Amino acid sequence: MKEKIFIARRLREFAYSKTDRLKDFAGSLDMSPQTLNSYLSGKISPGSELLIKLSDLGCDIDWLLTGSGKNLKEKESGRKATDGRVFRVLGTIPAGRADVQDWSELNEFKNLEYDPDTHFYLKIDEEFGYSMMPMVNPGDYVLVSLYGKLKDGDLVVALYDKTKGALKLYSESKDIPGIVILTSYNQAIPPMFFKKEQIRAYKVVLIEKKV
Repeated sequence: MKEKIFIARRLREFAYSKTDRLKDFAGSLDMSPQTLNSYLSGKISPGSELLIKLSDLGCDIDWLLTGSGKNLKEKESGRKATDGRVFRVLGTIPAGRADVQDWSELNEFKNLEYDPDTHFYLKIDEEFGYSMMPMVNPGDYVLVSLYGKLKDGDLVVALYDKTKGALKLYSESKDIPGIVILTSYNQAIPPMFFKKEQIRAYKVVLIEKKV
């Protein structure tokens, strides 16, 4: 699993050495951006067919798979590749009790790397960002996915009128089909109800707390 992450990181580096947009790089490989993202996130490793295409584009396959051989320089005029970081997962913690379990035996690592073409940051408004406290505070940042699949309880950026929208907890009504409920973490603020087609909602995948 860890090797997949390193291959994915080198593949991303090569992609940005060829083009400024991952969508264009995916096109040069005859694949969709979503498929490319599976390789760039380390979910799957390149097979022989993809390796041939990468080689034709000038990628050193030995370097891609092992890290040895010719290293690649970033495009001077282009955007730098995302500098991913790998963090160790120390254990599991239940939501209702303050104890950490199995931290000494859990051999797992988590790669904090998100595709900048499909994710973006938003800063919580310093003046009006109080409805989700203390879960999310004014000045915090949230990382938002353009294509993340929504499920009940997800934190979302919801756009429902001509304002900036709002950060809310997402759920779908079990009693009235097609109705979406947007709830604040602050229970003093009443929930909002919309028809599903009236809103656009984007999943928050990471909260970066203000320090």
